[in-house]
Amino acid sequence: MNKYPDNVLFTEEALLGEHRRKRMKKDTATHQRENIREAVCAVLNSGGGIVIIPSSDKDFKYSTDGLGLDLENELNKLICDLPSPDYYEFSQEGSDLIIFVKTWGRQKKYPKLCTADTGLYIRNFTSKKIATAMQVEDLIERKSQGEGKRFCSSTVPVDKSVIEGLLKREYLCLNEKLEFSESNYVDFKDFSSEKYLQRIREEMKLYFSAFGNSSGGYLIIGVDDKGTVKGCARESNRSDLKCYIEECIKRMIFVHLGDCKQKNEFHTLTIKDVRNENNHSGFVICLEIKPVCCLCFVKDPQSWIFNGKPVQLSASEWVKIVAAHGSEPALEVQFERLTIEERPPLAKQVYTKKGMETLLKLQNNLFGNIEDRTIIKPDELFKDLKAQYPDLKYQLNNLVPDSGAVLLVSRSWAVDVDQKSNPNVICDILLLSPNNYPTLYSVFSAEVSENDFFYAQKTAFALKERLVNIGGYKRKLCVIPKMLCLNAEDDNSSFPWLEMKYPETYKLPDLGSVKELLPSLTIVILCFRNTLGDKFGIELFNLLTIEQYKLLSTNLKMIPALFVHGPPGTGKTVIALEIIKKIRNIYDCSTDDILYICENRPLKEYVGSLNICRAMTRERFETNEHIKVKHIVADEAQNFRVDKINWYKKAKDICQKSNGVFWVFLDYFQSYQKEATGLPEHTSQNKYLLTQSVRNPESIHKKIIQKMQTLASSKFLKEQIEQFECCHGIEGFFQERRLLKEEIVRFVSQSCVKYLVDGYTQRDIAILCSKKEAAEEFKALLYKEMERPARKHKILVKFRNAEEITEDGIIVDSVRRFSGMECCTVFVINNTRDYYREKKKQPFCLRCLKSHWKATHAL
Repeated sequence: MNKYPDNVLFTEEALLGEHRRKRMKKDTATHQRENIREAVCAVLNSGGGIVIIPSSDKDFKYSTDGLGLDLENELNKLICDLPSPDYYEFSQEGSDLIIFVKTWGRQKKYPKLCTADTGLYIRNFTSKKIATAMQVEDLIERKSQGEGKRFCSSTVPVDKSVIEGLLKREYLCLNEKLEFSESNYVDFKDFSSEKYLQRIREEMKLYFSAFGNSSGGYLIIGVDDKGTVKGCARESNRSDLKCYIEECIKRMIFVHLGDCKQKNEFHTLTIKDVRNENNHSGFVICLEIKPVCCLCFVKDPQSWIFNGKPVQLSASEWVKIVAAHGSEPALEVQFERLTIEERPPLAKQVYTKKGMETLLKLQNNLFGNIEDRTIIKPDELFKDLKAQYPDLKYQLNNLVPDSGAVLLVSRSWAVDVDQKSNPNVICDILLLSPNNYPTLYSVFSAEVSENDFFYAQKTAFALKERLVNIGGYKRKLCVIPKMLCLNAEDDNSSFPWLEMKYPETYKLPDLGSVKELLPSLTIVILCFRNTLGDKFGIELFNLLTIEQYKLLSTNLKMIPALFVHGPPGTGKTVIALEIIKKIRNIYDCSTDDILYICENRPLKEYVGSLNICRAMTRERFETNEHIKVKHIVADEAQNFRVDKINWYKKAKDICQKSNGVFWVFLDYFQSYQKEATGLPEHTSQNKYLLTQSVRNPESIHKKIIQKMQTLASSKFLKEQIEQFECCHGIEGFFQERRLLKEEIVRFVSQSCVKYLVDGYTQRDIAILCSKKEAAEEFKALLYKEMERPARKHKILVKFRNAEEITEDGIIVDSVRRFSGMECCTVFVINNTRDYYREKKKQPFCLRCLKSHWKATHAL
């Protein structure tokens, strides 16, 4: 049984030790070496872990026998000959050799992924050579910047007329001397032996890749290296030979970068007869290879990641990881990337909203100063737990150092790292202290079972994995799981605790190393997955504000019912979706047990597409008599109505019967209907107020407050305005104008085309009208206006409804149907009179609101 909370990979049995391996058969040694290389490479690329090699010789002793020079060389190649102790630690249990592997880290002058062989060739003088990972990364960078497109149709700098003259001839003569020689752009191959088909199959792909990834060139087969015509494939006919070569070329692996859609047609094949005194003497094959637009691989790279076992990356997967993520305009204007140097290969991209609190400030808000004291956070949660479980304090007294330590308490660290909770767990406590391993104590209310052991192990591993792959921590790291039993005599358990020994170098040696881990821990605590990243084909994480984090830390079993109020831009829908994920893990329920209710269909479709719960409109919820759910989250509830039955009473009854969670998210400032909502008066609500605007710049925030002040009709709403603050310093821009309908169409069309030319995608843009009917009319007018300029820039414009927000296309719909969703650039068209009564020359109101992270144009 695996006892380590880590990526653990067992290799096949191998003969270990220098003297033993010298006596091995070559094929057996090669197979064992490749098997170990795959395992170690996979762990290096996947956040680090442990590789266990069973020795076939039970008398093996690592301390005296060593590993074996060939294996040492293989392991050193994987880490580019960097000092091996920085990445590998060795120990032995029985006859098994254990290698503790630290995660690979992205460093300057070193590749982003450990790779034994890239599978991609380049041309170097008159030779082909396998490209190193760094050379491929450099090639990707240059091609991404447009060099591939510049040279894709270029000709090689040789005397083109000489080669063209050669190809125009009816035949070539045996032993004639060609008028040009080998160079960077020309290579001769004889292949006049009997195994010519095998040689063509082996070499053709290599030279195609080498010339294609360089500046192009000619591979001429049937000519020796002195330029003398020898002929080849005497026993073949021309058509069969051509088909054979074309089939070889079809096996090339082309990987396109960005939005490149060029066809994989980069060669011209010409086959010429060779004659000897009018007798057929084979052929000369001339393959002209043009520079490929992106990348051309002969085979998939020899690079692996760990997914239960070593999994070899395909060429496209490998490129996706090593390619430096280009700047996405829609991301740049909204977010600031949290740059962590030397981050692990699979580390996710984590962003914070521009102008928000820095990572250091967030860290200080969470942990404070740990110089000369022990920090226990969150304070209130720890007080509650001590009051509820008095023995907890005494259990911790023997564990907690006097100073320089951090204890981070959670009711369930498993839930915090997106794992299922354990009902036997009172709390989990992460301890970080000098000269100790990071340790996760799981406090149980009863004796520990085998399932509890696996819970502790799995939670510790998930936390370690997040610290590396989301937090970006790059040093040697483990999280040791330990268990405390409050109600068990002498802390006995019914399951034997397995001792695990990590090397001493995995301890946090001093206070400085504890502090070094805190930024990664801050990211892990505050991060959430932003679905905006799906638009760019990446996994994107944002950080919560401290206010949002505190709300998500609510004890759902103590507060199952809550009304969350928040003015525009406070992130209510984000929190609603995060609380759904938390419900799923705390109550160990399926997605069918949780229901998300909203008023408009597009938002319902969007949430449903996330596959985290069931989603339903309020109208459908009211009429459905057979709803079997346990937990309900209602969003945008200020716009709900009571039609046939009271939706609120129905939802409350469902949740009370199942002892479930019922949270309601609302903002009375965004009400667009005056009918009864079914909600209790705010004075009767158990409520939480979000006060920090995270989405709007200061100028727009001030404009929103002005509008809110005209709507505030109660003391409660006025109090919200007083507490509502912009939690960043981005100023933004606001402008108001009046335009005629045709001027609005022209303005919106020109702006959209400019955004698209500047690199935004069509999914980054939404055009909202006061009514759906108005949106349909504007859609036709905009398409007509945009068609020609878009075609000029080779842009195929697509318009979509709000339900299709995840598809590629510009959203054109009503403001109401778009409620609750977001887009990077929004045009709001607001007519001053009833749409169908307005006269042709009636001016429309134009308001342009721009910020550093989004542009909102109100027309």
